[in-house]
Amino acid sequence: MKLGFKTLLVACILAFSGAARADIASQSTIQIVVPFNPGGSTDPFVRFLADELQGKLGKPVIVVNKPGAGGVVGTAEVARGKGDGSTLLFSSSSFLTAAAYNPKAGYDPVKDFKTISVMGFNEFMIIGSPAAGVNLLEDLFAKNKAGRVVMSTAGVGSSTHFVGQMVSNELALKPRVLHMKSSGEAMMEVIAGRADYYVGSVGSSAPYLSNNQGKALLYLGKGRRTEFPDVPSAAEKGFEEVEAAQWFGFFAPAGISDADVTMLNRAVSEIMKSEKGKKLAVDQGVRFEDWDAAQFQAYMSKEFSTWQSLVAAGMQ
Repeated sequence: MKLGFKTLLVACILAFSGAARADIASQSTIQIVVPFNPGGSTDPFVRFLADELQGKLGKPVIVVNKPGAGGVVGTAEVARGKGDGSTLLFSSSSFLTAAAYNPKAGYDPVKDFKTISVMGFNEFMIIGSPAAGVNLLEDLFAKNKAGRVVMSTAGVGSSTHFVGQMVSNELALKPRVLHMKSSGEAMMEVIAGRADYYVGSVGSSAPYLSNNQGKALLYLGKGRRTEFPDVPSAAEKGFEEVEAAQWFGFFAPAGISDADVTMLNRAVSEIMKSEKGKKLAVDQGVRFEDWDAAQFQAYMSKEFSTWQSLVAAGMQ
């Protein structure tokens, strides 16, 4: 049985009144750190979340961008913070990939944080370059056979780097890799024909597909995507194990109380199931999974292990 948000908030306040530890109920302001520059793919979610949480918690909730080293700088700072609910983290899939690629990142995503909620999943696609003559998956295989296939990524240690490497391995592609600094730059390499393909999320890639700047070759989700009914899924092409999605998640330092985690998880659930939350999901092309914190934690632990194995096997 799931308790309502208001019931959980009252329980947290009552628990605090008889305890020495600080928690969200005792904070005058809540800060949500985003470890990326403003205007990125996390922005629509975190700013909507902050606005809605402010109303539910009855106190200011502010968003602070602390970019650097692909998300490592801001994330490591939150990991070192107090688990009193005053500072939380909103991040994306690179929360795991950056730490898997660099063990000295300054944080362990599994041990140093507690998961709160996942706000959305956005599946990946393989995007081919019409300018390089890649309009079908078979064109990519032909280039690979000739030993001259090139893949772009949004940066070393990014989710596009990891998913691109994983997908390339599964499809037996052996590309030369061009590491750029953003998904936009990675797509520009595809548009210019300097890269044959890029593995990016539907949300970040869709704007480039309408005018044939890029060509969607393969969808890495279940079934076919409604917006791209002509794009086959990996399973249709015989690659049943090839599925990948970018996600957007909400975290807290490991010291936060379980009561606060549960309260915030229920708050996010109510927010995302509201009409405004449903509209956000549609507008951003994501699917919301109403997971509790334990479900999200299990997912994260499994994915982090997968990425660590990929690094151990060797990446470009």
